[in-house]
Amino acid sequence: MELKRVAFEPMNEVHDKEAEVLEKLLDKLNSNQNYANELEEFIKDVENHFSFEEKLMDKYNFFAKIPHKMEHDRILNELYQLRSLSKDEVKRYFDEHFLSWLDNHIATMDTVTAGFFNMVNAKAD
Repeated sequence: MELKRVAFEPMNEVHDKEAEVLEKLLDKLNSNQNYANELEEFIKDVENHFSFEEKLMDKYNFFAKIPHKMEHDRILNELYQLRSLSKDEVKRYFDEHFLSWLDNHIATMDTVTAGFFNMVNAKAD
């Protein structure tokens, strides 16, 4: 899975890792195998991904950190709810919502955030 690149390489690295974890989950969802471990791994990866961005937004006083964090919180809440859904419902969520959301989020919010981080010479800790 290839995700859009942004102007701040540490964010690209986080996105690349997330794409790998997501691919493993999608493979399980498209097979007859249990996917619970991969779903938990993906949720943990997303939590780490969002935390990474939010710490940098706080550290460098990113002007749009509140709406960006609100979007992260919304998606995390959706992901947490997947734990109680059927496999078909989880698969539908990724196919019909999450994948397009992720592309759009990277193309909009993350692109602006990465440009800001690049402009202020941010350093990932």
